[in-house]
Amino acid sequence: MNYLKTAELKDKYLEKCNASYNNRLARKYNKYITDYNSYFKIIEDFIAKNPIFSNLKIVQLDNSAENGYPHTRPGLICIPSSARFPELERTLYHEYVHIHQRNNTSLWNDFLVSQGWTPIDSSEIPERWRERVRYNPDTIYSQYWCYKNRYIPLPIYVNLNNPTMDSTKVMYYDLQTRSLDHDMPEIMKHYNSNRQTEHPFELYAVEMENKIKNDKDILTYMNRWT
Repeated sequence: MNYLKTAELKDKYLEKCNASYNNRLARKYNKYITDYNSYFKIIEDFIAKNPIFSNLKIVQLDNSAENGYPHTRPGLICIPSSARFPELERTLYHEYVHIHQRNNTSLWNDFLVSQGWTPIDSSEIPERWRERVRYNPDTIYSQYWCYKNRYIPLPIYVNLNNPTMDSTKVMYYDLQTRSLDHDMPEIMKHYNSNRQTEHPFELYAVEMENKIKNDKDILTYMNRWT
């Protein structure tokens, strides 16, 4: 089975990237294709020993795909062919949280609302900023969230003349002042130590990646925060 083709039929992620000028340009040298190697057997053995991954498929991609960033598609964890343990273990659990988010949207929406986040329509963000947002397959299906009814984190391409995947900065659109702040607002500084602040899905995937072994662990940690 062509897992990438099946995923694309469900989320149309690559189609969305190609329809966006800056996201298409940023991926002009990316090869979004599988690239299996002998290390994949080691990954399969790890997956077989950890039931949390039992209903998922794992694929190795060319190292250029999504700039080498591990990510998810529907029912699929995608990792670069160069990924290796022990770091890969944390990566796989991080990506599993994203799968859980995809499969339990109402649960996660309720949880995020309890943490001060609100899903927001793209029309609230000026087009000039939306056009510069780097797409992320883990978040694009619920792309924009606002914190405390005011701040919307946006991963912005820094260089408009030559947008690249690794040259972005998370900025914060302020719904009150209608301006784009380059620095994290004071009200969000409790997230400052988190390495992925572009979206609440990423924030909590980072929080949980070292603490879960099954779905029950995810629910336990969600309940601790509520």
